Amino acid sequence: MKTATAERDALYDRLIVERARTPQYAGRLDRPDVQGNGRNPLCGDKTHLDIVLDGHHIQAIRHQTRGCAICAAAADLMAEQVQGGTVAQALGMSDRFMAMLVGTSPFAVADDQPAPLGALEVFAPLRSHKARIRCAELPWIALKEAFSHVDG
Repeated sequence: MKTATAERDALYDRLIVERARTPQYAGRLDRPDVQGNGRNPLCGDKTHLDIVLDGHHIQAIRHQTRGCAICAAAADLMAEQVQGGTVAQALGMSDRFMAMLVGTSPFAVADDQPAPLGALEVFAPLRSHKARIRCAELPWIALKEAFSHVDG
């Protein structure tokens, strides 16, 4: 009989594999306003982001990721979560995502409750696999690079 934790972990594994195999936000954009890159020289994972902005809103985002399933799924789920939001919201989500991965206190929203990360919470079990955290962080590193010269 499976425990609730085993069932949850199996679900998470399925989502990661599914999004790595059939990404919804993979590709390039013709005229991106900003671009960012993340690279892990230790394993060879690479993520490139093209982002179209409408003012401070993320109108469209696409990624090209070459790497493990965790990195590819993280890039695709990140793109899904930040598209339509503002640059400031995306950067805040990045901070909360990183905090979740390392097990520090999540950044709270107005009512002092952690802001939900939605599908990105699939990566929470990586806290127990420190060597794989960098795989999930790489797309967020690329996102921060892309926005490094944009006022939020």
